[in-house]
Amino acid sequence: MYKVIFIQLLALLISVSCQSKKSKWYLIKNYDQVSKHKPFGYTSGYVAQNGDTIIPLDKYVRCFTDTVENYAIVFDKKQGLIGIDLNENKLFNAVWDGEGSEIKESEDMILIIENRKYGFTNRVGEIIIKPKYKCAESFKNGKAKVSYDCLKSNDEYYKWIMNTWTFIDKNGNEIE
Repeated sequence: MYKVIFIQLLALLISVSCQSKKSKWYLIKNYDQVSKHKPFGYTSGYVAQNGDTIIPLDKYVRCFTDTVENYAIVFDKKQGLIGIDLNENKLFNAVWDGEGSEIKESEDMILIIENRKYGFTNRVGEIIIKPKYKCAESFKNGKAKVSYDCLKSNDEYYKWIMNTWTFIDKNGNEIE
C-alpha cells in the first residue's frame, strides 16, 4: 500500500514540476560541420534539456545566447541580428557590440535598434523603451546614457561622439 501511495505521490510531483517549469533551450555548436553560411566556419543551434532538437544546426547563420529562457539572439541572413521568442517569432533587432558579438543583457535590459534608433527591451523580450534615441549605451547602476543627437566615431573604435547626454531609468524617464 505504501508503495502505491509513494508511486502516486512521485508521479504527482513529477507532473507538477514539469508543468510549472518553462522549457529552456541550450546552445550547441558543431565545429566539425562546416556551415552553409559562408564565411562562418561552424554550425550552431539549440536543444532542449532532454536533448531534443529545438533549432537545428545551421538554421540560422549563428546562435548567440547560451541558455534561453525567454528569448534568443540569433543572426538570420535576411533579418540580421534579432531576438526571437520560444516560438521563433521575431521580437526585436539586437545590437552588435562592434567586436562580432551581440551586446549582452545588462541589469535585465538589452539595447535594441529599429530604423537607426535605439531603445530597450527587458529580460522577457518585451520592448520597455521604444527605439527613439540616436545613440544609447547599456544600463549601468540603474541608468542608461542616451541622446537624440550624436555621431559614431570614424576610427577603429566604436564610440559615440556628442555633447548632450541624458540619463534615463528603466522606464525611460529622464533622471539626473
